[in-house]
Amino acid sequence: MREKERNAASAEQTRQGYYEGTHEVIDIGMVDEEAINGYIAKVFGWMFIGLIVTALSTVAIIYAMNTSYAFQDLIMGSQWPFLIAVIATFGLVWAISGRVTTMNPGTCKALFILYAALNGLTFGFVAILFAYMYVDGLYTIGLAFGITAVSFGIMAVYGLITKSDLTRFGNLFFMGLIGLIVASFANAFFIRSWGFDFLIIVFGLLLFMGLTAYKTNMIKNHYARIALSPNAAEAYGTSVDQEGLASNLAISGALSLYLSFINMFWYILRLLARIRR
Repeated sequence: MREKERNAASAEQTRQGYYEGTHEVIDIGMVDEEAINGYIAKVFGWMFIGLIVTALSTVAIIYAMNTSYAFQDLIMGSQWPFLIAVIATFGLVWAISGRVTTMNPGTCKALFILYAALNGLTFGFVAILFAYMYVDGLYTIGLAFGITAVSFGIMAVYGLITKSDLTRFGNLFFMGLIGLIVASFANAFFIRSWGFDFLIIVFGLLLFMGLTAYKTNMIKNHYARIALSPNAAEAYGTSVDQEGLASNLAISGALSLYLSFINMFWYILRLLARIRR
């Protein structure tokens, strides 16, 4: 369930895009390249804050499950905590992505932190599950995180330095995400094939590696230019000022990269789990 929810959340972000066609409204020549690089650093900074919050939330969940039988029964004995988390996280992604031009900047940041904290519930459960299922379960999680960090970094750098405009692949990536969601549902409830599941894992990993480069490229070529152009808020008729719009765009961009990182991590972890069986 969580895997399909994360894929759907990423699909929602990809569908909404980053104000395609902005070059027709915003004079990108007015934006300094150094300022764009600074803005990109801000976006990545918020993404890393989200990952840190998720890590701290995961540690808290693991500690609570190991020290409180009541909390352990609540998490392990019922599906409701996970169902509530699934609905809440998807709603948070929709709210942040869909209300960039209207949401109060402070609220936008708070919702992003809440989303990152909720993801810790899943990570805590998976960490404990791996510890019980595999002798070196925690090592596998650490290895998956390391591989994800390196892979994410490579694809993000490519998205930043490439001269190609990767935003033209937006529809292709969106269709890929929809196909991934449909295939995952079909295999979970109807096909139930080990081989097909392996193909889904490989396809999902490659898809989110491509999405990392695509989203990073989009943030640089479109997102940052809107945020840093002095007339963007007026041009789009937003209910927040230019500073608020820039702040909200940074959070939405960080959420987009965070989703790519988390999805890459899950697919790599599933791949390693299969290899190490």
